[in-house]
Amino acid sequence: MKKLDKAIKDVAYVMDSLLLLREILESGDCNECAGIKSCQYAPKPGQMVRYNCPFFKRTEECQK
Repeated sequence: MKKLDKAIKDVAYVMDSLLLLREILESGDCNECAGIKSCQYAPKPGQMVRYNCPFFKRTEECQK
């Protein structure tokens, strides 16, 4: 049963990680932010965008 228990724990970990990833992706990023032009924290071209930003403002087209 030890191998089965480990397999179950591994699958549960992967599922939890995927659920968290989905929440992060659905929280919006700089590319979808309505306030990107006036944001002092906006990344410069070529830098990575931020997810789950406390200053994120959802645009109308992203509210679907």
